[in-house]
Amino acid sequence: MAQGWDFDPSSFVGLVENDLVKYTRILGLAMLREIVIRSPVGNPDLWKGKAPPGYVGGAFRANNQVSIGEPIYTYTDEIDNDGQSTIAKGQAALAKANPYSIIYIQNNRPYAERLESGDHSKQAPEGIYAVSFHGVSQAYK
Repeated sequence: MAQGWDFDPSSFVGLVENDLVKYTRILGLAMLREIVIRSPVGNPDLWKGKAPPGYVGGAFRANNQVSIGEPIYTYTDEIDNDGQSTIAKGQAALAKANPYSIIYIQNNRPYAERLESGDHSKQAPEGIYAVSFHGVSQAYK
């Protein structure tokens, strides 16, 4: 320890990194929750056309995927109507974040860009991701 110091100044780096990881995870989870809540779940009653046979909504919601360091370029056939499974998977991914991690939250369903543009769903007329980012960034100013 340096003479005259109450604690070793180099230990301060560890404290900052711990706080950085904590807030990265908090903000990542807040963003994911907002995205999942705003993600429309297909409702054939609102569609112009008919739903395909056996249609079940929730595929878009289930495909809001979280990754650390690199984006994911695939999508799944999973269904998640209430979003709980999607949030749990995202939370598990966020637990792996380190200081200075880049967190990706994305959806690669073929119609994701149309939903984001706001003209493809009455449930998300302003889109999903941009609106979610704006809301979370305002809440954590």
